Amino acid sequence: MQFLKDALEDIKALIAITEQDIADIKIANNEAVFARIPQKEELIASFIRKKEAYAKSIEERLRTEYPNATLEDLTYEDKQHLLGEGASECTAELHDQLEVLKNLNYRFGKMSLAVSEFYNSLLSKIVPVEERGYKKQSLGNASFLHTEV
Repeated sequence: MQFLKDALEDIKALIAITEQDIADIKIANNEAVFARIPQKEELIASFIRKKEAYAKSIEERLRTEYPNATLEDLTYEDKQHLLGEGASECTAELHDQLEVLKNLNYRFGKMSLAVSEFYNSLLSKIVPVEERGYKKQSLGNASFLHTEV
């Protein structure tokens, strides 16, 4: 159960960070968004470790308590016992929080793409660019930048 509770805390922290990222991208505070990337990567790695540890503990309990059975052989009650008390509620909340995180990441991704497209189009208007091959860009005939006053 502790693995599940800790994994849930990781997801809640990721949700909070993603909400901060959305707020920051709206005001063009890109440095703050980039600064939080290592923190998000560590939380994701932590979540994966906890999820794997929980799965391993379930496998060990299955081998110990039901040595000749597979998960498919167990009744619903046996599976509930194997998962531990309160696991159903915790996994349900974990599922809901993962859905919230997924929706926030989708929203943030759309915003990031829009900002990226804006900067790329702005850059291509300022610096001459020519297409060479499949999606390869290089500086075109560069008498570099001409300014008019």
